[in-house]
Amino acid sequence: MILDRYRPLAELGEGGFGVVTLAWDTRMQRRVAIKRLPLPLDTHGFPLDSAAGLAEARTAAMLNHPAIVTVYDFETDDDEAFLIMEHVEGASLETVLAEVGGPLDADETAAIVEGVASALDYAHDNGVLHLDVKPANVLITREGRVKVVDFGMAELSSASGHGASWGGTIGYMPLEQLEGEAASEATDEWALASLTFECLTGHNPFVEPTVAGAIANLRTLDPPRVSEFTCDVPPAVDDVLDAGLGLHPDDRYQTVSAFVEAIRPLLGDPKYGRESLAELVAEHVEEAEDEEDAYGSLGLWDRLQGRTGGLLLRGVAAIESAWLAWAGLTPLSLEPLALGGAVALVAVAAAFAPALGTGLGLIAFSIGLFAQKLWLLGAVLSVTAVLWWWFVARRSSGASVVPLSAPVLGVARLSLATPLLAGFALSPLRAAAAGLVGGALSMLASAASFSAPPYLVVDPRIFMDPARATLMASNVRAAFLDPAAWVALAAWPVAAFAMSLLARRASRLYGLLGVVAGGALLYGGYALAGLASVRLGNPEPWTGTVLLVALSASLILVGLVALLGAPVRPEEEEL
Repeated sequence: MILDRYRPLAELGEGGFGVVTLAWDTRMQRRVAIKRLPLPLDTHGFPLDSAAGLAEARTAAMLNHPAIVTVYDFETDDDEAFLIMEHVEGASLETVLAEVGGPLDADETAAIVEGVASALDYAHDNGVLHLDVKPANVLITREGRVKVVDFGMAELSSASGHGASWGGTIGYMPLEQLEGEAASEATDEWALASLTFECLTGHNPFVEPTVAGAIANLRTLDPPRVSEFTCDVPPAVDDVLDAGLGLHPDDRYQTVSAFVEAIRPLLGDPKYGRESLAELVAEHVEEAEDEEDAYGSLGLWDRLQGRTGGLLLRGVAAIESAWLAWAGLTPLSLEPLALGGAVALVAVAAAFAPALGTGLGLIAFSIGLFAQKLWLLGAVLSVTAVLWWWFVARRSSGASVVPLSAPVLGVARLSLATPLLAGFALSPLRAAAAGLVGGALSMLASAASFSAPPYLVVDPRIFMDPARATLMASNVRAAFLDPAAWVALAAWPVAAFAMSLLARRASRLYGLLGVVAGGALLYGGYALAGLASVRLGNPEPWTGTVLLVALSASLILVGLVALLGAPVRPEEEEL
């Protein structure tokens, strides 16, 4: 995923300012468009310091106006800048002009000019120039409304080392912008005049293959007149556009408002124009309407990142963390009030910050193991839990819940689903760490329930009365002194790792293959545990009916999860 939150759905296009990706916001449950621009690196591969320029670009991009595409967020990582924007259901003016294959009528042009001018006026009032007004940056919604995109991109391109400060596109750039001179509101006004000319004629006479050619064209040739292409507009339009396309800033209308005030009476009715534009856009986006809804294609993990799923995960984290704290602190013989207060504090922390709460719960649980003189188990669980929390849990609320759910799933004989679910959602090393933590907690809970190998059955009473786990410490100690238990436990991270390697292909097929491979490794690990037990003279039923039932049920559960949607991963994970 992008920024651990946005699931890419499709590439919308690529231009001079970077790649635009259609993505699903797993937190807000909506489509967004993400514009990505690579940041420059120095000779050692480190990002150049362009904080001031990026701050200016952020300010410019966050304009809030009905005719400006809303930018929800602006983020950077080590080598890219990201603009998270609203996804406009519709088409660009560039696409509409190409579909029409000729000029727009006076009403449609009036709607375009009115919408673009409104956006530019607002931006100029806030000290922001666009510097790249062109058909590709003018979006038309399905209702025929006009929205301008890419405010701040010229500043961002300059700040990131991609392109000169004047930005722009040949054909929509006046002389001062082509020559790299200071830009002003008159620069955007010239671009709007050029855009208006193209709408009325279906032709842009200022387009040239090179900057030098464009400069020569502007310096040596008089601007063409609309009347040379069409007779459907008043002759006075020629005079207004002549002034709007003046060679030097002082020759033009000094503000966009002045240009619009002059040309507006000579065009049609923008209300009818919006209705006509809506019909044109509907013809273009008709096929898109038949596409599968983005939410419908999301997997279970994506859905759990939304608002309802987030509340559920917080509730589960609070319950699990509270139990860990209760079970871990009970052996310390604390006063009831102190014990209850500590448990409540951990539960509240988990409800508001699941990663923090689960970390506190694991610390308390490890303390309890040491208090019961389970030194080896306590040491292994403590080290693994610290590594798992640092690299996994603190970065993802959902991931922090996965291994802690293993003992709960053990009540329903589903604990073996834990390493596979971890592999489905996490990168290989993170999944392995989560699998090891989950396996240790599950086997500990099972041993505390006086279960026999393969330690996959958990008595629900230990959740209602953690003191029972303390009374059964001898059984836990005996279980983890058996080398066969450690062989079986090793199968959990191995299965999680294998599942993750296959699931990272982000398809249902590879997700299901991961389920099969992970299940085979789990069975193989428990079979090896059985052989080790026989070698040690303690034959135990590690591969009996209990294992087959638990493994089969777990594989069915995770298989259904995989069928609900392809697994997703954070982008550019190190682990």
